[in-house]
Amino acid sequence: MRKGTLMALVVAFALVFTSAGAFACTSIAVSVGASVDGSTSVTHTCDSGNSPFEIVKVPAMDYAPGTMTDVLNLPQMTAGNQMSDYAGQPTGNQIPQVEHTYGYLRALFGVINEKQVGIGETTISGRRESRNANGFFDITNLSMYALERGATAREAIQVMGELAEKYGYKDGGEELSVSDPKEAWIFEIVGPGPLWQQGDPGPGAYWVAQRVPDGHVAASANNAVIREIDWDDHENFMYSPGILEYAIEMGWYKPESGEEFSWRKHFCNANSVTSYRRVWRVFCLAAPSLAATLNEADLPFSVPVDKKLSINDINAIQRDHYEGTEFDGTNSLTAGPWNNPRRYRGLSFKVDDKSYSWQRMIAQVQCEYSICTQSRGWLPDEIGAVVWYGPTNPDLTCYVPLYASMTELSPVLNTKAGSHQKFTRESFWWAISAVSTYADLKWSYMSKDVQKYIDEYEGKAIRNQGAIEAAALDLYKTDPQAAIDFLTTYCNRNVETVRDAWWELLDYLIWKYNMGFVTENGRVNSVSYPTEWLRKVVEAGGPDHY
Repeated sequence: MRKGTLMALVVAFALVFTSAGAFACTSIAVSVGASVDGSTSVTHTCDSGNSPFEIVKVPAMDYAPGTMTDVLNLPQMTAGNQMSDYAGQPTGNQIPQVEHTYGYLRALFGVINEKQVGIGETTISGRRESRNANGFFDITNLSMYALERGATAREAIQVMGELAEKYGYKDGGEELSVSDPKEAWIFEIVGPGPLWQQGDPGPGAYWVAQRVPDGHVAASANNAVIREIDWDDHENFMYSPGILEYAIEMGWYKPESGEEFSWRKHFCNANSVTSYRRVWRVFCLAAPSLAATLNEADLPFSVPVDKKLSINDINAIQRDHYEGTEFDGTNSLTAGPWNNPRRYRGLSFKVDDKSYSWQRMIAQVQCEYSICTQSRGWLPDEIGAVVWYGPTNPDLTCYVPLYASMTELSPVLNTKAGSHQKFTRESFWWAISAVSTYADLKWSYMSKDVQKYIDEYEGKAIRNQGAIEAAALDLYKTDPQAAIDFLTTYCNRNVETVRDAWWELLDYLIWKYNMGFVTENGRVNSVSYPTEWLRKVVEAGGPDHY
């Protein structure tokens, strides 16, 4: 009776359900032993293309015992909205508030809090049968509560799990990479099915979390990655009750088959090779010695790194288009004469009733922003918790450091950031996006010009990080607030300096590449189409056909 009713509802429910996190993102989790300096990191490429793109500071707060708080829906999939316009939209649902909440940085999802807990996100392949419209939480507001209430990665995961179990989860399948100065975890969650309602005895969500082994890197890209669950290993696994029983009840898993239960296979039905290709690429770059052994259709949960990763290394992975592989986005007819690796939406299309898809790359042209957090246990929280934030497509962004302790962020990151419907030259995001978009005109040339600026400005911030933090630490020893003020001023000035440099870079590119020429060294030079591309044109039918 239950299963028959459920399956009847699923068809109708799927037609109206909108996933809050259906942004096709990529997330990486780097453990302490896998990083050069002993930090942990999580990343997130927010590949939405039509969502608010600001980053804001949410301050720590204190509340009287017994206070209730509204569960808010943050603006999402609404290109004209700014998150800074309002705190959120009340849903009419309330939960008990804790007496103290931690301050944190928030973009479309929670980013990093003052206790050095970092979060990255990607949508995964939860079954449609798991979706539910009656829960209080989607992945965006759930990630906020995790950072408000979690002092460690384990605590943040427990906060999300307990809230979702009690009050219900209404989103599609989602993954969060969660880190603190000691550990990195992968947290995956799906709904309880459309029949669940508030007050039902069963859990309002099913979820599992697995710790990334020390020295390893894990990654997720729109498909569940947690495989077999060791139900007795509470050091490395956390999970909601009833997972196995529900999978058996639904007919997804048959114990009599003798096959070991797999969360990603039996519960999430994960099977998309095109999504796993990005995970495969992350693993190949982090552990080249394993590349020949990795099967993108059957990847491990994590891999040990060959060489410990720096922030530069991690962000280079976020900028990747499969360069040097058989899937290289720069080396095909579709890359055009100037080797452009970007593929615009729709990624899936039909020609003569046949379906095709562009391959998804880690760096996506419709990315809102990308992040790479650092959590460092040897530093005070006020200095140890930092995120490298980059607007728009990771491939030509300029990452800037922002500390979770900052008292305020420059308005060019939020109130003056504009939106998809409002262009403004005050905006840091628009400066980076304008240059990045213009570089499409002659990618093989312009991307090199932009990379020089990235090396100068992002490189300088990375090179100066040790000195800046040493100065902050000296201040911290006698006056912690002075250290916070110092970091706030430094970061905000750096953001505004980079913004101004990128508008100057745009003017330079407009001049240098005017009318398809390349102007340099006092000459206006004609640039012919590359021979290799012309050969492909001839092989495809010749120039008379184009």
